[in-house]
Amino acid sequence: MFRLNGTKIVIATGVFGILAGSAKAQYSGGTASASSASAGTSGAHILHNNYHLGFDRPEAWGLKYFASTSLLSGLPAPPQPEGHRVGAITVGLEMDWQPQLDAGQRRIGFNGTALEDLNKAPIFARAVIRVGLPGKFSAVVAAPPPLQFFGVRARLLAFGLERPLIEREHWTLGWRGYGQVGSVKGAFTCPAGVLGFAPGSPANPTDCVGESADVASLRYAGSEFEFSYRIPRYPKIIPHAAVGGNFIDGVFQTHAPVKDGLDETRLWTRGDTFSSTGGVTYMFTSRIAFTVDAFYSPLWVQRQATAPRTNDGLFNVRALLSYTFR
Repeated sequence: MFRLNGTKIVIATGVFGILAGSAKAQYSGGTASASSASAGTSGAHILHNNYHLGFDRPEAWGLKYFASTSLLSGLPAPPQPEGHRVGAITVGLEMDWQPQLDAGQRRIGFNGTALEDLNKAPIFARAVIRVGLPGKFSAVVAAPPPLQFFGVRARLLAFGLERPLIEREHWTLGWRGYGQVGSVKGAFTCPAGVLGFAPGSPANPTDCVGESADVASLRYAGSEFEFSYRIPRYPKIIPHAAVGGNFIDGVFQTHAPVKDGLDETRLWTRGDTFSSTGGVTYMFTSRIAFTVDAFYSPLWVQRQATAPRTNDGLFNVRALLSYTFR
């Protein structure tokens, strides 16, 4: 979601370390089923657990935080001088800043007691394509390439449908519905950095004996309304603001070699969030536009059982450079 340990642009999404550690962990407050089976001839065990997490749990906060970084929110398509055209195509590159999480925010494992490796990528970037449809609708598709950067491989597909609801000479009120499917894969519960320490030690509390290959599924559905205004004296500058509601369905599937065997713990959570954006578009030409947005989503979390429920929201800055084909 920020160590820069390469020279390539990160086109991967922000990542998750929403752990599941060892199957010895106790996830109170959720439902669970567990089983174990021997694996291979070495006598190792595969540890299967399935836990439902409350939406305010620290692990659930990690899932909804990073799902929020990929919301298809704000960054409106530039207006076309000749009006909406069926078949018009706009292509763009979106790049979003991913804030660095501090140690307290990364301590989400074992119900907020274990530090996780969440600072994987400094930015989230993806290609965005819009296609004009009949009835003033436009279809939107956005995705990062399914390549590995900074030890993370993203297979995400966001999609949406949008339309202006009210259009006047200088302002427009629009609507967008959107969703996302897919997942991000990486070593979140057992990164390479902990393997030099003894299993169970303070530097390796989840008993890791090998690098994990965990998968975080980031599915969501949402809808937002956006208002934009073209300043009469400065027609190339278009301020805008949007508000939206989202349903997040997050799953974290652990695949971690630990001292007791292979941990295949599965964590899942579901719930609603609110988001808002505000920014400005600058029209270099009638075809080329650059948009910058500030994004905020309040995210509630109870980091310890005796601690109060607090808001630890996501604030970041997003940019889109787009070109429209006539």
